Amino acid sequence: MNEDFEDIFEKVKPIVLKIKRHYFIKLWTHDDWYQEGMLILYKLLKERPEVVADDTKLFIYFKTKFSNHIKDVLRKQESKKRRFNKMPYEEVGDIAHCLSDKGMLLDEYVMFHECLDQFKKSLDDSEQEKFERLIAGEKFAGRQALLKKLRISLNDFKEE
Repeated sequence: MNEDFEDIFEKVKPIVLKIKRHYFIKLWTHDDWYQEGMLILYKLLKERPEVVADDTKLFIYFKTKFSNHIKDVLRKQESKKRRFNKMPYEEVGDIAHCLSDKGMLLDEYVMFHECLDQFKKSLDDSEQEKFERLIAGEKFAGRQALLKKLRISLNDFKEE
């Protein structure tokens, strides 16, 4: 009855290893599995100290509690809200050459807005109203003609 925690954990360690072979949790090392097993065992012993006396009960309770915990961790890992947590941290400076730049740089962005302002100033009042509707995503008569005019004006920003 007076076994210390490590001895009790040695008894349930094979359960941890069996469940580890059965499930895969991203970014977990061998030690993480042991640590989680120890945490679950600690909680189990606090909730039900009587299981120490009966090995069969200990194995059944621990296996159930530990496998449920692992399933919860897997559910959390696979949820869409936490997809970001699955990615390992990497220093951006180390991998910057691998990142593709799909946006505009600051100077390009400023030039783009200057060209838009110049284009807007070149329009008469009715075309400016149509331009505002175009920016808002509305459909209207003369939309294609205005788009063509805008494409010509923004020719420098064509994707390559």
